[in-house]
Amino acid sequence: MPDNKPLPLSLGTVLAEGIRAFLNSSTALMTRSLYVLAVPGVVLAIWQASESTRESNPLFFWIYLFIWFGSFFATGYVGWPLARTALAAATPGLSSDRDDDWWVRDGFVRATAAFSFTVAVGMVFLVIPGLMVLMIYTFYPFLIIERKTRGFMSLAMSAELTSGNRMRLLVVALVMVALFIPAAAWFYRSGPGMVGILGFWVLAAPALSVAAATMAAAYRILTDN
Repeated sequence: MPDNKPLPLSLGTVLAEGIRAFLNSSTALMTRSLYVLAVPGVVLAIWQASESTRESNPLFFWIYLFIWFGSFFATGYVGWPLARTALAAATPGLSSDRDDDWWVRDGFVRATAAFSFTVAVGMVFLVIPGLMVLMIYTFYPFLIIERKTRGFMSLAMSAELTSGNRMRLLVVALVMVALFIPAAAWFYRSGPGMVGILGFWVLAAPALSVAAATMAAAYRILTDN
């Protein structure tokens, strides 16, 4: 990582480069985003399908909590191709199909589980801490992919890389979160049934694709400075 202080990010440049990266690999990003979003979709479907069980079985809450924890690791496995595709879309000449050592992906899965859990806890109890975690550690996937950084070390390196640009990245994160409003509105309007889950799954895929490409573009801008 460069020793010099990173140059200030331009919000316009980041968003423009993010859109360009998305358009470079829109089909691949959309496909991989659907895989990632299938994980929370399945977890919500399990909740919906087990209505009678959760009312009669006092242990169901803990079983469902265990399923949620497992979904954080599952997100790491299905999120690996999305992160590689997003970084390749933002990096001319980089292929998303190259092979990596198994320990690189293993580190990604563990870091993703920790990242997802921390963001989820922050979002549940108070939105701002969740957004702060999202902003500070958002570059960990690309550090693991490009530099083969160890899983949890990538979180620390992301915090270092974002230093000096955190407020600008917070604005970017807020813009990316706003892209999910249509999907969230559909879900809450339709209810937690299958129609709501399927609608959220489809509508959130473009938002996740653009968000992944934009964060990869921001990472590329900072590391190329």
